[in-house]
Amino acid sequence: MSGWDQQLIKTSRGTFEVFCNGEGTPLCVTHYYSEFNHSGDYFADSFTHNHKVYLVNLRDAGNSVKASLPYQLSML
Repeated sequence: MSGWDQQLIKTSRGTFEVFCNGEGTPLCVTHYYSEFNHSGDYFADSFTHNHKVYLVNLRDAGNSVKASLPYQLSML
């Protein structure tokens, strides 16, 4: 299995940093108070044998778009 590949995905809400690894059915993993990088994630690594795993950095994490308003960091 190769390492985690970085992508920057442009959306209507900004550009988000995503790391991909694995093959198979897609599976998305994100976080609330942490940041993913090229080393991946121990939890997500366990799924890469059967899934194409996408690790998504939310606003203000990694190279994702920064928040310009406080509510953009909430779960609303």
